[in-house]
Amino acid sequence: MTAQRHFRRTFDAVPANVAEARAWLTSILDVLPDVPDGMAEAAVLAVSEAATNVFAHDAGPTFTLDVTTGPWWIYVQCEDSGAADTMPHIVDASPTAEGGRGLRLIQAVTNLWGPLIDVDRCGIFFYLDWHPHGPLPTRPLHLTVP
Repeated sequence: MTAQRHFRRTFDAVPANVAEARAWLTSILDVLPDVPDGMAEAAVLAVSEAATNVFAHDAGPTFTLDVTTGPWWIYVQCEDSGAADTMPHIVDASPTAEGGRGLRLIQAVTNLWGPLIDVDRCGIFFYLDWHPHGPLPTRPLHLTVP
């Protein structure tokens, strides 16, 4: 069984760093034992979408990825300096819209996801689980925004 490990890196919020964030997460997951390919791919896709949201919504000059891994799970936070009034949320994008699908993709490929909100930061978290006896029970995260 692999012990819990933590990784953190800050990136400038520019389009080129979405690929850099994917490569960084891939390099972490490649050295961890027993991460199924499908879970690694899902985590990398979710990081890509989360990082894209930062510069697409002018959420700050930088974003930080915090990655924690356990024996059969990955927990990721993508945070930026956006204000709480820029809380990430799923929108109904029209079929011809150029954007608006990133959080739906994250929702589709993770066990659990949600917004990070406090006074000084904004962003999202997500969690993936490949427990040998099936995913650990999770419940949908429902937040009420005042």
